[in-house]
Amino acid sequence: MEPAIVLDRVSKTFPGAAAPAVAGCSLTVHAGELLVVLGSSGSGKTTLLKMINRIHEPTAGRIVVNGRDVLHTPVTELRRGIGYVIQQVGLFPHQTVAQNIGTVPRILGWDRRRIAQRVDFLLELMQLPPAQYRDRLPRQLSGGEQQRVGIARALAADPPILLMDEPFGALDAITRAALQDELLDIQRRLKKTIVFVTHDVDEALKLADRIVVMEKGRIEQAGRPIELLSAPATPFVRRLLGADNLLQHLRVLSVRDVMEPRAPARTAESGPAVTAGTNLRDALSVLLQIRGEPVPVVDEAGAPVGQLRWEHVMEAASGGRGAARPGTPGRPAGGLAGTAATPRASDEPVRRGEEAGAG
Repeated sequence: MEPAIVLDRVSKTFPGAAAPAVAGCSLTVHAGELLVVLGSSGSGKTTLLKMINRIHEPTAGRIVVNGRDVLHTPVTELRRGIGYVIQQVGLFPHQTVAQNIGTVPRILGWDRRRIAQRVDFLLELMQLPPAQYRDRLPRQLSGGEQQRVGIARALAADPPILLMDEPFGALDAITRAALQDELLDIQRRLKKTIVFVTHDVDEALKLADRIVVMEKGRIEQAGRPIELLSAPATPFVRRLLGADNLLQHLRVLSVRDVMEPRAPARTAESGPAVTAGTNLRDALSVLLQIRGEPVPVVDEAGAPVGQLRWEHVMEAASGGRGAARPGTPGRPAGGLAGTAATPRASDEPVRRGEEAGAG
């Protein structure tokens, strides 16, 4: 399958700047992948993102989107195939929710019935009942509701690619966590190619199929979360991800990675259970509550599929069972996450100076 996005030795230097904002970055983003670009302020991550849809144009190098060089593609045509979500949302204040979401379909000449159907579908997808929200103005929405509408607007014309620049950064912790879960649910259903920029390590570990770590305009390392935690390529990556913190490792492994299958049937006296997709840090909390007794593992329908023991979690935390298993999923699978297939370029993390994601 052809990659969705390829950056080949891309650089960007702004006029008057002493150093490039992005310096010689190569990166491949696979179709259907949720790739997180992680870095501190000034690392170049937002500039990298904005070159994909030509908000900024590269000083050097080449960017290919869906097989076409972006510099040889008309800007309007390029952006019609790319949804864009930013932290400030940017809804039109005097337009209703439905009008905001329908902006791009109207530009593309969709008929009213098709637009209305698309608006209602996306509002349902964002857990905003259409009858309640369709005719509201942005000022009548909470911050989280506005961000949901912003994501719906970016998806309105069904673009194959979605760029997201710190979209949840201004939200409170509870709303942010809920929107992260909804994004994973949407990705499970729609299989978009998503490039998501954040400075939040916890957010990156929760969302990413792969993480690209940037610092001073360069890619320090790229790989699945468990790869970066297990084998950080540089001291910066180790510090940024907290790779020495065993609880971080437990976040990116799920119960299904380490559980004991074919457990006895669960009864009413079995006590609390965890789903196979629960990440091990959350499962550890359950184990502590019941003083380390084995915990029944169930599937999403509640049927027993195995059991989790204290020693399974401890072994994973120390880099044993599950942690080194080839093909371990790169994200925790809590909620609806982890049900989607995880694209993989390689089983080895990409280190600084190598192409991020090629293969």
